Amino acid sequence: MTSSTASAHASPWQDYFAVDFVFADFPPGARVLDIGFGGGGQMRKLQAMGCRPVGIEYDHRLASQGRAQGLAVCRAQAEQLPIATASLDGLICKVVIPYTDEAAAVAEMARVLRPGAVARISYHGLGYSLRYLLTDPDWKRRLYGARALLNTAVYRLTGRRLPGFWGDTVNQSSRRLQQYYQRTGLELVAEHPSPQFAGAPVFIYHTIRRK
Repeated sequence: MTSSTASAHASPWQDYFAVDFVFADFPPGARVLDIGFGGGGQMRKLQAMGCRPVGIEYDHRLASQGRAQGLAVCRAQAEQLPIATASLDGLICKVVIPYTDEAAAVAEMARVLRPGAVARISYHGLGYSLRYLLTDPDWKRRLYGARALLNTAVYRLTGRRLPGFWGDTVNQSSRRLQQYYQRTGLELVAEHPSPQFAGAPVFIYHTIRRK
C-alpha cells in the first residue's frame, strides 16, 4: 500500500487513539464477551490466543455476518445482555456505551463478570463531540456534535436520553463512569491516557475489574 493510499484509508480520529491500549489481552481459556463486535477482529484475536470469545451486536446485518464467519455471536443490546450472571472471565467494549443508556449498560457489564474478571473498555469523551461541533466542515456532522452535547447534558440532569434522533449519543466522563463502577461492584484498575481536543478527552480508555 502506498503512503497516499494509506492516508486515504486512515481514520480522521487516529491521532486521538491510544494506540498502545490492548483490548484483547486475556489468558488462554478465558471466556470473554465482545460487546458490539463489529467486524469480529477482536474476537479473532481472542480465538488465536486460545480464549473462548462470544459476541453481541445490535446491528442484525453484522450479527448475521459474524455467524456466517463461524463466530459465536448473537443480536442483542448492551443494556440487556443474554449472558448468565457472573459467568465471564473478561469483557471488551469499544465505543459502544455512547450509544446506550450508559448507566444500564455498565450495570449489565458488572452483572455478567465473575469476581476478579477484567473488562477493557473505550468510551467517547467530551472532546469527541466538541471536535465535530467546532471543526467539521459538514454541517450535518456539526449538528451531530451539538445534539450529542445537548443529550449528554439532559442525561446527566435527568438520567434519561432525549427521544429519537436527538438522543442517539451520550458522551462519557471519567467521574460519572467511576460513580457507576462504585454502585455496581466494579473498580477502576487503570485509566489509559490519550490525546485531547480543546482540553477534553476525545476517547476514554478504562481497565476495570469486578470486585
